Amino acid sequence: MFIMKKLRFLPVLLAIVMTSCMKNQFDDFRDGADEIGLLQVAVDVDDKVQIVPVKGDDGSLGMDESLVPPADSLYVELYRYSKRKADSKKETWNRIYFGRYDEAKDSVFKVVAGDWKLLAFHGDSTACGFDKPYFLAEEEFTVDGGLDESGNPVRNMVSAVAKVSNVRITVDYDRTVPGSFYDFFVRFTNLDQVKKKQILRYKKDQEKDAYMMASDSVQIEFMGQTELNDESSWKFVVLDTIATKPNDHLTLAISAEPRYGTLKVNITTDDNIIEKNIDAVIQEAWAPQDPPQIVAAGFVEGDHAIIEGDENGNGATISAVARAGLKNFFFRIDSDYKSLLPGVPLGQEIDLADPSLDASVKEALADAGFEWQDNMKGSRRLTYLTMTDFFTMVNDNIASLTRDENVASFSIRVVDDVDHETTLDLTATAYAIYQTLLLDEGDVWANRIVSPKLQVSAGVSSLFTLQVSENGYSWNDWVSYKSADNGVLDFGTLEVRPNTLYYFRTIYNGNPNLVSNLVAVTTEEELQIGNPGFEEYHTTVMHVSPLGWLYDYDREWYLPYNEGDTDPWWAVNSKKTMPDGHTAWTSNFCKNFPCTAYSTDRYEGDRSAMVYTVNVGSGNTDGTAVGTSVPGEIWIGKADNDGNHSADGRAFASRPTSVKFWYKYAPINNETFAVTISMKDKDGNEIARSEKLDGAASSEWAQCEIPVLYSNTKAKAASIYISFRSTTSGSVNTAVSMEIAGKQQTAHIGSVLRIDNVELTY
Repeated sequence: MFIMKKLRFLPVLLAIVMTSCMKNQFDDFRDGADEIGLLQVAVDVDDKVQIVPVKGDDGSLGMDESLVPPADSLYVELYRYSKRKADSKKETWNRIYFGRYDEAKDSVFKVVAGDWKLLAFHGDSTACGFDKPYFLAEEEFTVDGGLDESGNPVRNMVSAVAKVSNVRITVDYDRTVPGSFYDFFVRFTNLDQVKKKQILRYKKDQEKDAYMMASDSVQIEFMGQTELNDESSWKFVVLDTIATKPNDHLTLAISAEPRYGTLKVNITTDDNIIEKNIDAVIQEAWAPQDPPQIVAAGFVEGDHAIIEGDENGNGATISAVARAGLKNFFFRIDSDYKSLLPGVPLGQEIDLADPSLDASVKEALADAGFEWQDNMKGSRRLTYLTMTDFFTMVNDNIASLTRDENVASFSIRVVDDVDHETTLDLTATAYAIYQTLLLDEGDVWANRIVSPKLQVSAGVSSLFTLQVSENGYSWNDWVSYKSADNGVLDFGTLEVRPNTLYYFRTIYNGNPNLVSNLVAVTTEEELQIGNPGFEEYHTTVMHVSPLGWLYDYDREWYLPYNEGDTDPWWAVNSKKTMPDGHTAWTSNFCKNFPCTAYSTDRYEGDRSAMVYTVNVGSGNTDGTAVGTSVPGEIWIGKADNDGNHSADGRAFASRPTSVKFWYKYAPINNETFAVTISMKDKDGNEIARSEKLDGAASSEWAQCEIPVLYSNTKAKAASIYISFRSTTSGSVNTAVSMEIAGKQQTAHIGSVLRIDNVELTY
């Protein structure tokens, strides 16, 4: 049997590799001084056995040639006997060759003299079914070495014949069997096979032979249906249990007396032609093939969950099917909750099918909420026991548990009329409600809290309520869950007040003993940026020293914060267009001029911020702009002495949803203004960024709103950055005269953006 298993699972790829590598090259397996001989192999298939009977036109049975494999299709294996090593107790066979016989038959193998084994096979050694014969030949032989009389290496021949090596089965029903049963079959079961247990059904009208693995214990059963289309009318009888060997041919000849009578069975094996004549009585009330079946609805893996408030979960019914007829329905209860079961005999089997059952016991069971079918014996094959009212009563009386607790254990034992029985043990457990409220700090915004979640162990989702308190001890119901997924309830988005301390917990079924952990959070403030209306501005003076010292002058420029402010919100890039040295001969506005200022043209208040593109350079003249064009920019942060960014953003502990502002925009050459918004966390990671690069022209004050787009909604904000630029390019017109800082000033100026009343929304 070991070899058969090994053959079955041999990979084809391995077979190909070994064939190509080992054929006719056995010199590598010499043991030093061992002699060498020549070996030829001859195998054939036993064609005398009748594989499958096939009816001919004249009614005779012939052989199905298609199931007899040609010799060339056999697989051949050669094994060499391995001597036991000094440190080993095993004597093994080493496989030296594997290949098809059509490749091996014309080969002469040069091999080491000694003990050898030949295997030849075809098919599946573990097959079970029809048209599945397994052929096997096994031959041990000795290879002689040395030289013959002619001085040539001795030539050895080995031959073997492959025969059917699993068990062949034939069943012959005579005409009395279909006359006695509407449907029938014989079932063969290998009882001693654990990992490869085989069951074969040989049905009526079957004319082919079947095959299965040999077994020391093959159980043979006859199944017959006595009523048309009535599944409950199946009867069965065990005919015999016999041992089979490879190459056995097991035949059964079955006839029947009139219906419900006697089977005449003749069992024959071709191993020394053993015959057994059996008279098997098929009784009308004989046991069906299955023992009684018990199904417990309302139990999961034998346990009924008692959960406070779960009215739908109280349903529980025990159904029993006894096809041979119900004889006993034994019911036993064990419980420490004796007050729930007054008068019920605990720890004792009670036969609910007994018509003489004590009336007081019946009444006590009924009062406890158990209901069963009257006259169970009369119902014969199907009955039930309902526990729904019992569990409803338990649910109403056992609540507020702080731990899981066994309430009761049940044992149901059903016996049928032929004394087959089935037992089912069940439990009922009252489960505590464990709930853990989860609320990430990052989900707490200024005016909303996103998705508080509750992990629950059990319970009815609709009975969990989120409660809120502003002092930690006076609680109000807020909302029920919005969605549930795999034991996690999501309470959706909550509307809250900014800069407020809230306490949250959940409660189950209004029961103050079943509450979650407490979570305290403070909502963010609805913070605004500093100097949002740009009312705070001061003028400062830069002394400019051209190459010609006679042309020294002071240039006024404008900073968006009060003079002396050590922590201003806004910075400007005017120093980029205000060099401190240049050629002197021409008007200084084209050599040095700020690119940001305030304006008296405002939406509200007295001032607005003003950013505009400026062109300055030593080569400029009053009518030419050949220097560098720099878009004006104002941003939250700091600038260095050259007008570059030295810091972007400043501390900010809120997360706005958008930025609004009022603006006027006078572009040239279809230019657009640009706005950038960025939020970062405490580690400097950007959590939100929005850019508007297509700011359109507007000759009147108009409002613009830019959403703040968060890439990380879980991180708290630690800084905010906003930048306004007059354009994304940089064209100018020459000698433009316009209002700047409340007076007409002239410069080479391009697109002009005025901004007022920047507001953060939440």
